[in-house]
Amino acid sequence: MLEQRFVASIAERDVDLLLLEELSVSNEFREWLSARIFGEPAYRAHLGVWHSVNDAVLGESDLVYLFASLDGARVALLIENKIDAPPQPSQGERYRKRGEKGVSEGLWDRFRTCVVAPSKYLGSTKHSETYDDEITYEELLAYFQCRRYRSVRFAYKARVLREGIEQNRRGYQPKVSDEMTRFVRDYHEFASRTHGHLGMDDPKPRAPGHTWIYFRPKTLERKTFLVHQVTAGCVKAFFDGQIESLSRIQEAYAGRLPSEATIAPAGKSVSITIDVPKLDPLKGSFEEHLPTVAVAMEKLSLLEGALRRQ
Repeated sequence: MLEQRFVASIAERDVDLLLLEELSVSNEFREWLSARIFGEPAYRAHLGVWHSVNDAVLGESDLVYLFASLDGARVALLIENKIDAPPQPSQGERYRKRGEKGVSEGLWDRFRTCVVAPSKYLGSTKHSETYDDEITYEELLAYFQCRRYRSVRFAYKARVLREGIEQNRRGYQPKVSDEMTRFVRDYHEFASRTHGHLGMDDPKPRAPGHTWIYFRPKTLERKTFLVHQVTAGCVKAFFDGQIESLSRIQEAYAGRLPSEATIAPAGKSVSITIDVPKLDPLKGSFEEHLPTVAVAMEKLSLLEGALRRQ
């Protein structure tokens, strides 16, 4: 017997194709996945599944699954798959926008966005994006594992997913960007000097795609924080995991927010968004971006003032 794992490494594409196969051929899996996402039986008939669906403006969906629901609607599941790599900027938000575009273009009647990843990834600080639903590799593993006596195919797929889980546990070492790390360090120095009350997170080495800047003012309620999404061009307040409180949040804060602020669901959370100019932190010096950063800081201060505990 060879002294090595049966596969050297698992790439996200490997799991993409595993899911693509099941959604292409198995009604049992289609029924299970749709019921898992909607919390009740939802599947009636298969309409199609596609891998790596690109939009020229809004980017790529790893998988798009389209099915007819029990009420006759055409429902799309837009699925992002992660093993250990950090998300791209505003990835969850762009999934939602692609879903909304599909509705407006008549491709489907409604949609849900979903991220599939090891549980360790979903519980880590790397997972900063919001989707309608989260499904762990461990759940998928259990699905295939309990069916392994029916077919060696199920045992094989369980093995692939187990390798993906173990690979995530061994850890991912992201490529550190000197430019992005320098930008965040300079941003922190400026924010600490001019807006220290906003409590920007301490700077750490950054991958090039890690472009969200986090603020945790002590004046805000627990599980509420601020973010500057620098490449997306917006600042946001997040009420983490409080989607059930959407109406209460709208009622409590709508009259206190600037007119340009919008309150909306963000997966399992609620967000308040104000648009600001976009910037590319990998191009130019921090001094060149300073006017744009200053605008963002002022808008963050407005959000902090409106949400401050009374």
